[in-house]
Amino acid sequence: MNFDNLNKMVYYIEKNLDNEIDYNELGKITNINIFILERIFMFLTNMTIIEYIKKRRLSKAFEEIRNTNLKIIDIAFKYQYNSASAFNRAFKQLFNITPTECRNGQSKYKIIPIVNFEYMKNEYNFDYEIKKMDTLSLYCYHITSKNHSDLLYKIRQLYKKVKKNGYYKKFNEAGMYGIFSQKNGLYHYYLGSTQYFQKLEKYEIEKSEYAIFKLISKDQESIIDLEKKINKLWIPSTNYKINNNFKIELYKNDCCYVYLPIK
Repeated sequence: MNFDNLNKMVYYIEKNLDNEIDYNELGKITNINIFILERIFMFLTNMTIIEYIKKRRLSKAFEEIRNTNLKIIDIAFKYQYNSASAFNRAFKQLFNITPTECRNGQSKYKIIPIVNFEYMKNEYNFDYEIKKMDTLSLYCYHITSKNHSDLLYKIRQLYKKVKKNGYYKKFNEAGMYGIFSQKNGLYHYYLGSTQYFQKLEKYEIEKSEYAIFKLISKDQESIIDLEKKINKLWIPSTNYKINNNFKIELYKNDCCYVYLPIK
């Protein structure tokens, strides 16, 4: 199976969500008979191509309803719905809220990710919200490096240090922050909490808007896997632009919250 061609087909669909999809073109892109292609897609994703297109259109509509002032009926027409009633019915069936409730902020943000056949072994849904955060003062250990691999080594050594001197427990009591940033040719990492510690460096996180992802685990492999999925699935599925030079991880109550600043 040529998964590259299937991903090219998905890319074509994504670029044409606000137009009529040419199903013959899907067969040409994959070099597979459209009837066989439908069966393959259903087998791999547990939904038909038509269902997938419908879900992605509604997902894009969700974003535009929440984040723009466009009329809901205009968004419905844009994503190939011929009437407000048909759009409202499909929207509520998928998201369990009406388009009007969505505009009024009566739900967390929801998306249907772009299919990526690298991740077809398991279905994945993101638990996230978009939130503005005021300036936040932390008291931290601060390490720097000229290259990323050296920074990772220093981070491992830092964690050993704070576990030994007792700060790890103190940080966790208030909620422990791990902050990655890249600035002026250097990699930076801050580890600390909002609790005041006289001997530690004060660091201020500037006021910004974030996409916040919740993971019910503090396991590093699970966190890395989540961040891979965010990069591969969530970012291409939305209209948000991410600042890749800054990331916050908050460890609290057996969960990890990943904060990504959005532009």
